[in-house]
Amino acid sequence: MVDLHCHILPGIDDGAKTTDISLEMLRLQKEQGVKKIAFTPHLKLDETTYEDFLKSREGSRKTLFSLPEYKEITDGLEIKTGAEVYFSLGILNYDLEPLCYEGTDYILIELPVKAKPYGLAEGLSNIINMGYTPVIAHVERYPYFADNPVLLYDLVMDGCIAHINAETVIKNNAASKMAMKYIKWGLVHFICSDCHSTKHRVPNLMNAYTVLKKEFGGQYVDWLVKNSENVFDNRYVDLNIVQKPKKFLGFWK
Repeated sequence: MVDLHCHILPGIDDGAKTTDISLEMLRLQKEQGVKKIAFTPHLKLDETTYEDFLKSREGSRKTLFSLPEYKEITDGLEIKTGAEVYFSLGILNYDLEPLCYEGTDYILIELPVKAKPYGLAEGLSNIINMGYTPVIAHVERYPYFADNPVLLYDLVMDGCIAHINAETVIKNNAASKMAMKYIKWGLVHFICSDCHSTKHRVPNLMNAYTVLKKEFGGQYVDWLVKNSENVFDNRYVDLNIVQKPKKFLGFWK
């Protein structure tokens, strides 16, 4: 398994607060069978500068990597760094390569939860034209996609890919039901843990894959895993057949 969205780097965002928590999260990942992990701390340019973020990320990475326990725990794991970049048109003014998953052309993009951001389609299209592939984080969180999933469909057709969180798959709520519709329409390409700690939003990919296997079968789960491997290794994602969501009697089908 591959986890392309997690907050394991210590003391840099709302994820792991200490190196001890980081190490325990890595243990939990490894126990579940995760083999490849991308560290993706938050970057919000209205809260920090581009330069300060890169400096903080490197400092956190060096602190974690220098621990003797780290080498033991991560033996057999492949680790990369990246970022969860909060969308704004301002990000187009920066070099995006250091924000991508290390050694790839894929960049993880977080969107505002409350309202669709100004210039979303145009901004993501510009990122694509710059040679990068936007990965839209946890698409089940955004109410404007749920209200009009054609918005997500259009972004995927334009060249974006998308993921949902493992926690959403495990739960049985409105977000998980919407996530299942996105899956049905071919608008989800892999899942991630988005883990933040060992107690709240924990590493849980294995449980999510178990649920998805029961719901959609082993072949679909294999496809999701392969896609996450392709992103990690900077290969093309094997796109599924995409269906345009349609509304019938007031419901999206």
